[in-house]
Amino acid sequence: MMYPMNNPMMAIMQAAMSGMTPVQFLQQMAAQNPMAAQAMNLIQSKTPEQLRETAENMAKQRGTTIEEIARQYGLPVNQPTQQVNNESK
Repeated sequence: MMYPMNNPMMAIMQAAMSGMTPVQFLQQMAAQNPMAAQAMNLIQSKTPEQLRETAENMAKQRGTTIEEIARQYGLPVNQPTQQVNNESK
């Protein structure tokens, strides 16, 4: 099933409701849209940490944060785990 690209959030929601995996959805988008294909190339073979850093940089360029974007869409954001320095001073 092809999803309309004029509203990407609606397309994502419809794909999720139909049982399509995120990878399948992105592959379908990449086949229809050169910008989506470029995004697929950007994310392939990156670690979750590298992807988060890329997303944070893109958000920063637009004057926002990934947390703020997630809040706008009602999505949870997993905070990266931070190592705690337990050394005594």
